[in-house]
Amino acid sequence: MEILRFQVCETELGWVAFTLTEVGLRSITLPRPTRESALSEVMESDAVPAAEADVRPIAESIQAIVSGRPVKRQISIDWTGITSFRRGVLEACASIPAGETRSYAWLAQQVGKPAAARAAGRVMATNPWPLLIPCHRVVGSSGRLHGYGGGLDMKAKLLAAEGATV
Repeated sequence: MEILRFQVCETELGWVAFTLTEVGLRSITLPRPTRESALSEVMESDAVPAAEADVRPIAESIQAIVSGRPVKRQISIDWTGITSFRRGVLEACASIPAGETRSYAWLAQQVGKPAAARAAGRVMATNPWPLLIPCHRVVGSSGRLHGYGGGLDMKAKLLAAEGATV
């Protein structure tokens, strides 16, 4: 039986909660104003707290991402339940260098579905790892910021922390 663990950490932009399995990170929230609001997004009835010492490297990586610093270690992802199209779009998003942006159309082209920009946008809207797989780096074809679960202000702050100009 799979054990789902959770933890929360504070970042420059707020509280981030995440869940993980033995395979890797299952989900992560965007920064929220309170610890409780972040936890409420990841709590499941069978989730148990992760030992802080066990997940310190993940918390440190999350804090680095939010502040625009490079991440020093690879974080494993638990891809359970992710379709091949979604995974392809998410992996394409993960390849966008820090400080740069790409369009939803670019994502669709990367997975061989150039007419699927809206579907790529939906994948970004439901990204289970929004800080680790940087959907804040995805913009409209015009280069303008478009929808973001944490709000456009947060999207702009994350991009600015990386040195991007938008």
